[in-house]
Amino acid sequence: MREKVAEILSTLLGREIAPGEDCSMQSEKNWDSMKHIEIILTVEEETGVSFEPEEIPKLTSMARIVARLEDGGRE
Repeated sequence: MREKVAEILSTLLGREIAPGEDCSMQSEKNWDSMKHIEIILTVEEETGVSFEPEEIPKLTSMARIVARLEDGGRE
């Protein structure tokens, strides 16, 4: 799952992101609030997992997104 999320982030943030990289909204200048929505929607579309609206603001790093996906998108 980490590889898939890294692939999505690489595409949307415009640079190669390794699956083991610590990539977050704070470390990426291109990951702003609008890009965040695009990332979340793309992850949902590509994985078939739907996040609850209250979860979305918390999914601000690759690690958090992967953790939620591995939990089935639930906290």
